[in-house]
Amino acid sequence: MKLVSVAFFALTLLLSLRVPVAGLFFAVFFGAVFGAYGIVGSFSERIDPLNDVPNALRVFLASLGGYFVTLSRTFFFPSAGVILLVAALYLNDEFQRRVVSALRQGKRGGTIALLGIDGSGKSSHSMFIARWLEGRGYACTVMPFHRYLFVERLAAIFSAGGSRGEGGERFRFRRGGNPIRPLASLLDNLILQFSSSVGCRLEGRVVIYDRFIWSTYVKYKALGYPVKTISGLYLSPKPTSALVLNVPVDRSLKVIQERVSHIHYPREVLESERQEYLGIAKVKGYPVIDATAPFAEVQEKIESHLDRAFPRKGGGARAG
Repeated sequence: MKLVSVAFFALTLLLSLRVPVAGLFFAVFFGAVFGAYGIVGSFSERIDPLNDVPNALRVFLASLGGYFVTLSRTFFFPSAGVILLVAALYLNDEFQRRVVSALRQGKRGGTIALLGIDGSGKSSHSMFIARWLEGRGYACTVMPFHRYLFVERLAAIFSAGGSRGEGGERFRFRRGGNPIRPLASLLDNLILQFSSSVGCRLEGRVVIYDRFIWSTYVKYKALGYPVKTISGLYLSPKPTSALVLNVPVDRSLKVIQERVSHIHYPREVLESERQEYLGIAKVKGYPVIDATAPFAEVQEKIESHLDRAFPRKGGGARAG
């Protein structure tokens, strides 16, 4: 279907160049004809006649994009044309059906950010949150931000020295460091943020970040990197919901000590991070949960805070 969309984009573009006044007509005509063709085919195969409507929409968007590209009076129309083509390529039929299904159920997805210092239970609780939400009818994805797309590879190439584990983990703590790394990490995290969450709210999908992009900023700030000038970019993405899991530094150090592959940060770095998270919670009004309580009790509090943002919808099995 992607090739079909590109073909109609190119066809409308060429026809609009030849007959400029009829360009918009071509876009509407091609979308309608493709939709009619799909409906006839669906009837002949005895399936839902609306089955091919999503593809008709993609053809219309691609054709409209082809027409817009020919309108060179301002930069806006050609740019919009390219955006419409990208939308036609991205809006596959399954995505559109999920959106329609979510709208019928009144189900809205979103993103959840778990914030807190190392050892506060973010990874463990993110998995339990996913199971809880799946029981309420939501598709879930758990996304750990510490798995960079390309930053770690660059660091391995350009950094000198330092002991590493079998998986490439650096165990030796270093304050400061290459000032380029925060910029590279920002780009890396923004790409990961966008690619993992785009469209999730519309299709009723929930993405759970056990380390949000803000966590990268907080870590670099505590380590003494010059990140103040780019703090606005790091803090610009906004999750649908966020919670701070608060534990004292002694608890964090104990948990880290028990882990085989983990950087052992000094106490003052972890305390700086903890205060930063508490400050974010205060400014943005996010709940702070005492994560030193028993795991089940902490999980119950998390679910209570998320209950309104993600109410139970049809199709979800009740968790036992």
